[in-house]
Amino acid sequence: MKLSILVKAMKRNNGFRYDYCIAECSEHFLDDVCKPVCIDKGYSDGGCIGLAPNFKCCCGEETILHVLRDCPAMAGIWSRLVPRDQIRQFFTASLLEWIYKNLRERGSWPTVFVMAVWWGWKWRCGNIFGGNGKCRDRVKFIKDLAEEVAIANAFVKGNEVRVSRVERLVSWVSPEDGWVKLNTDGASRGNPGFATAGGVLRDHNGAWIGGFAVNIGVCSAPLAELWGVYYGLFIAWGRGARRVELEVDSKMVVGFLTTGIADSHPLSFLLRLCYDFLSKGWIVRISHVYREANRLADGLANYAFSLSLGLHLLESRPDVVSSILLDDVAGVSYPRHVQV
Repeated sequence: MKLSILVKAMKRNNGFRYDYCIAECSEHFLDDVCKPVCIDKGYSDGGCIGLAPNFKCCCGEETILHVLRDCPAMAGIWSRLVPRDQIRQFFTASLLEWIYKNLRERGSWPTVFVMAVWWGWKWRCGNIFGGNGKCRDRVKFIKDLAEEVAIANAFVKGNEVRVSRVERLVSWVSPEDGWVKLNTDGASRGNPGFATAGGVLRDHNGAWIGGFAVNIGVCSAPLAELWGVYYGLFIAWGRGARRVELEVDSKMVVGFLTTGIADSHPLSFLLRLCYDFLSKGWIVRISHVYREANRLADGLANYAFSLSLGLHLLESRPDVVSSILLDDVAGVSYPRHVQV
């Protein structure tokens, strides 16, 4: 799990307060520091290891910083990892300053920092839900993990194959005679954020057969892309098209459509709706294209931001995309650096 995801998850939980503090640094640390304080305060006879089901740390308010840094158990780990001349600044920074400063350090420290944060959170969860194994020296454990990550990273970099790129001209290509081409696209101002989708159906001469623009509301970018595919298939089938070339500029969505996803995936419901159309009595070729070849669908998706919520069927081209349609018919191309 990336650190950014970890912090977001902890922020969501922070509103409920933490009922436990992070696990021990070592048995001696617990016995010498946490346990006597907890007994004196009348909280528990087990120290900050949290053996009692209703145990709450006595050493401070259980914020994110307390759990990951300031609890005596975690502070004991950090005090052995952080250089002495940086201890004061390390323990006085705010949450975001603490994260960003340590991730920007040079050398191996960012890796050590991330390993300590991740395992500190993992150990805390293990104390609550069970599952922590024995670890004689957690500081050594973190250092060893960080070293393994550094070695693996160096190995991967040393074996990377440099991908060569060349500049090519990309343009929309009309379908074969007897086929129609469906281009769809999704747009999202944030992920998730306000989202739209758009699409267009054209014949072998590039003439407009039908189009759509849909103002979805708030959703993720992949979901917006899939809504574009769904409404595009819906319109193509309704128009009587039976040989369709479907082009999408999202490799991920093309992968969903061609290889499928698990039923537990959050987008599986919409993908099943798309499969219902694909399984009908017609031929649909699905392919990925670069954005330069999908400009009209992109223009319609952006046009949808100016429309009311819902689906808008477009019998003719909107003026805002007329120039793009004419460029596609004329075969206007655009440079793009592509892998070879």
